[in-house]
Amino acid sequence: MDASAPAWHLRQVKASAGSGKTYELTRCFLQRVAACAAPAPASGACALNAAGPTGWGDILAVTFTNAAAAEMRERVITQLKSAALGRPLQGLPLDAQAAGRWVTAIMRDMSALQIRTIDSLLHLIVRAAALDLGLHPDFQPVFASEEALTPYLDLLLDEARRRNPAMLELLRQVCHALVRHGNSRGFLAGEKILSQLRPFMDKALLGELEGVSPPAELEQRRTTLIKAARAAARNLLDAAAALAWKKQALNAVEDLAAGTVKDSAFLKKADAAELFLKNQTVPPAVAAAFARCAACARDCLEEFPLLQLGQRYAPTVELARTLAEAFRRNQAEEGRLPGLLIPHLAADLLRAEHGVPDALCRLGARLTHFLVDEFQDTSAAQWRALRPLVLEALARGGSLTWVGDVKQSIYGWRGGDPDLFDAVLSDADLTALAPEGERVTLPHNWRSREQVVRHNNRLFAPLENRETALRALTALMPANAPADGLPEAAAKLAQAFAGATQQCPPQGQPGGLVQVEVLEAENVDALNAATLERLGELLEKEIGPTRPWSDVLVLVRSNRLAAETADSLLGRGIPVITENSLRLAGHPLVAQTAALLTFLDNPEDNIAFLAVISGSLFREHPKAAPLAGEDLHAWCAEGPCATPLYRRFRLRWPTVWQALLEPFFNQSGLMTPYDLTLEWFSRLKAASRFPDAAAFLRRFMEVLHRAEEKGLSTLPTFLEHWRDKGDAERVPMPEQMDAVRIMTIHKSKGLEAPVVVVPWTDFRLRVHADPLVVARGGLHYAVGNARVLGAPYFAELTRQARECLHLLYVAFTRARDALYVFRGAPVGGKKSACDALDVLWTAARLSPPYVLGALPAAAAAAAPDATLPETPRQAGALPAGDDNAPKKGEAQAAQPPAAAQKTAAAAEAASAPATAADAATTDAAPWRPMQWLPRLKIYRNPLAGMAFRPEDRGTLLHACLEHLRPTGNPEADARAALERGLRAYALPVPEDADLRRELTASLAWLAAQPRAASWLERGLAEHSLLDGHGNLLRVDLLAPEAWGSLVIDYKSGQAREEHAAQVRAYLRCLRGAAAQNGSAGTARGLLVYLDLHRFRLVEEAGVSPLAERCEELLPPEEAGS
Repeated sequence: MDASAPAWHLRQVKASAGSGKTYELTRCFLQRVAACAAPAPASGACALNAAGPTGWGDILAVTFTNAAAAEMRERVITQLKSAALGRPLQGLPLDAQAAGRWVTAIMRDMSALQIRTIDSLLHLIVRAAALDLGLHPDFQPVFASEEALTPYLDLLLDEARRRNPAMLELLRQVCHALVRHGNSRGFLAGEKILSQLRPFMDKALLGELEGVSPPAELEQRRTTLIKAARAAARNLLDAAAALAWKKQALNAVEDLAAGTVKDSAFLKKADAAELFLKNQTVPPAVAAAFARCAACARDCLEEFPLLQLGQRYAPTVELARTLAEAFRRNQAEEGRLPGLLIPHLAADLLRAEHGVPDALCRLGARLTHFLVDEFQDTSAAQWRALRPLVLEALARGGSLTWVGDVKQSIYGWRGGDPDLFDAVLSDADLTALAPEGERVTLPHNWRSREQVVRHNNRLFAPLENRETALRALTALMPANAPADGLPEAAAKLAQAFAGATQQCPPQGQPGGLVQVEVLEAENVDALNAATLERLGELLEKEIGPTRPWSDVLVLVRSNRLAAETADSLLGRGIPVITENSLRLAGHPLVAQTAALLTFLDNPEDNIAFLAVISGSLFREHPKAAPLAGEDLHAWCAEGPCATPLYRRFRLRWPTVWQALLEPFFNQSGLMTPYDLTLEWFSRLKAASRFPDAAAFLRRFMEVLHRAEEKGLSTLPTFLEHWRDKGDAERVPMPEQMDAVRIMTIHKSKGLEAPVVVVPWTDFRLRVHADPLVVARGGLHYAVGNARVLGAPYFAELTRQARECLHLLYVAFTRARDALYVFRGAPVGGKKSACDALDVLWTAARLSPPYVLGALPAAAAAAAPDATLPETPRQAGALPAGDDNAPKKGEAQAAQPPAAAQKTAAAAEAASAPATAADAATTDAAPWRPMQWLPRLKIYRNPLAGMAFRPEDRGTLLHACLEHLRPTGNPEADARAALERGLRAYALPVPEDADLRRELTASLAWLAAQPRAASWLERGLAEHSLLDGHGNLLRVDLLAPEAWGSLVIDYKSGQAREEHAAQVRAYLRCLRGAAAQNGSAGTARGLLVYLDLHRFRLVEEAGVSPLAERCEELLPPEEAGS
């Protein structure tokens, strides 16, 4: 190791809010870079000799989000450039010349700069070993497990629809459990099954639902408990027949003897004498009988709620396990991999023998030094995967630096484990390799003004005292919650807030404002109304006159509150930005354009067409002037329902149709969605008419282009993609828009704003029914977390109570100049964070309402201090709330040259006031989309695929066979099947008498066969099979026979050898399924040549010659049945 390298190998950096953790992490990274060998390209793929010098590509910085990785990458380059100009970071041993060489080396090989999210690192490790892990080599991770398992659910439902007995029984059990044990109402079971299934998908994929007791065992346990309780109650009644009972006590015991279990105080009495009238002697036998009866009643009361939960979820658990097993069997061919599996796959890979060296060899890096940001939000699964790499690095003289703040751990619901932050230095394996660990606390707050810092110190520092922490947690917990786990939780909370007091740097900004107000109301609705009213007044009268709206950040707990707040402020004329207001699909122009694409894909979609013609993009265009003053909705309702709306529009307003819609209507099938939308925006001058919507239009063009790159280049495929994924698309949050930002506290983590308002502080604890596997009485239950579970339920409440206090800390520390807080809770309402705040205010000797300091002037606050080590975005310019959304100009820069040219063309076309297409429009040549393209003299008939061709004859014959129902009159049956088949066929069939005569003859021949009626009635048409390679096969007809299964495959034309090979593939699938299920019976295949009027039997041993009668080929005992 170089002498200038930092001496520490294990270093914990505790960084409170605003303390400059990104600055510190960047400094540590650059210190490691400076200690590397001479600036050169990153290490080659095989440079893994431990004796060699550390390369800069071996230093890995791991962040929590893509935005944090991009920001740190930018800071590393910026600080190196600054050092090259003679202004190095404090403690960075680089002169100007060396820094310049490092800039050159890194800029030439930016892809080797190892600054990435932990998810991307683990994904890279798993992808490098995809084939070894049995995965598809080009798998795509998906965030939701539902997305990967839904195709298998669809296949299962299809099997049930085709009367697969096992699948039918499984679905019946799920629905029965929903109705009997879940109190489900209504007839629409689909979404109810899905909502109950979703939470168990992750557990099933991770294999955590194995060994769960089946429903039969749960029912047996219930029956056993009831029998024992009834017997004990009857025994007590018999034993006490001579005694005079209290009426209520007798009723309770008689109910139990009848099998009705109720919670009765008499069955909980300590003495049997309390069940009888006074002045009676209770014999020992009666006392013993009562003790047994009370014990049985107690067992029933304790276990019945758990049994009911278990019986409700058991069939759903089996369904989830079935889907997960189907996914695992097809994993090598499956293109989508649930994201939650990646940390586990990476951990298993790295913990195997030679796993770490093999992974490093595949990555082509040694990964000697690790720097991990936001460590308190790392999950146990992620650390389990990362730990072997860290052990290997420490063994070679490397290091681990982890930065975080347990006080800001607010992602426990997503798996974040804050206890890991302090557990690293207690890890025996790590400390054996690096015994002298270092703990560092960053003391200064470089973000907030002095008054804000002092207030937050005063408010949160008392939590480092265990007694105060215990009181705060107790104030949040329900009154009936057991106190067992609270002392331990209070100790962890006190440890998290130890040293929470921050110092103001000497060059920090003085002043600042903290204003806390008290709001009271009778109920939640009244409180919300009062809060919104006061928030509006605060912004209009106190903040708005002296500050730009972009300085203000309003923090709320949920997206619902964000939407309500936005609606209220918009009603007052205050501009706002929320995450949902930046939702791409919600923008009117985007919605109207998506409606246009939907209409062009399906012209009979009247709703989509009405959305197009009534939208501002179309209706306000000069060429749509004839529509002015027209009530289009009334006009739509007046006409005949049978006529598509576009035809009526074309007749009513022909000039508007011809000018704006007809060109797109005529060429919709010849253009990709990207080109079509580009021409639509150009024709309607969208960018020049709606300049405020430019960001949304460009983002939509990016979505179209990305979809086209994935092969979604037709209207149906893109629209299906848009319906599935469009709702998640967001426009990056604009940094210069003068509007109030409204976001959730979770989204605000890592951000700041000059003025922060926290209107709601009545956060409540709420346990979601997350799945758990618990063991009771020898049984294993898979249930949703509920109060009846006891300890797991209250442990989750305790965890939420800690996280609730963390949320308050995060919210209060976002402010730079001013912090406004409303203390509001309904009178006599449930416990909330307000009760915990009351404890903190008492400990801090503060009594709301109060005002500390004064609001600084906007001009003074806008000037950034160049001496601060951390330089976040100033003047209210917050980073984008969506970590995955590209910033302004970022998407184009990251695209390949062809993509960049196409996006540039879209921008140019969308913003040009008068396009070349418009200029080319003349009276002689009406405008058409993409008329600027050269007119190639190549004939192409766009309707060729829509005409009936001779090769379509076989497809038409199969369509008719689906409607063949033999009744004993073959000719009539054949004509009826032909009639129905022609009506249902997708293409127009010419009036060809010979064709119809041939088809009728083939159908009549089949209908006349003795076995045809039985096959068609009992068989499964178009039955799906899955072969050993995951390929989906489809059988024309699968008919059950007494000796096994008969695969029937219809053929037209002449007999060919490949027909038999195709049927053999079906037979192999059936034999494999029979072997797996242990079922008896054989499978045979029968080729039915409809034009030849012949049969051909296919077996594993061989293929028979063509025969006139199937009875000659099938087993003799079946011939006459």
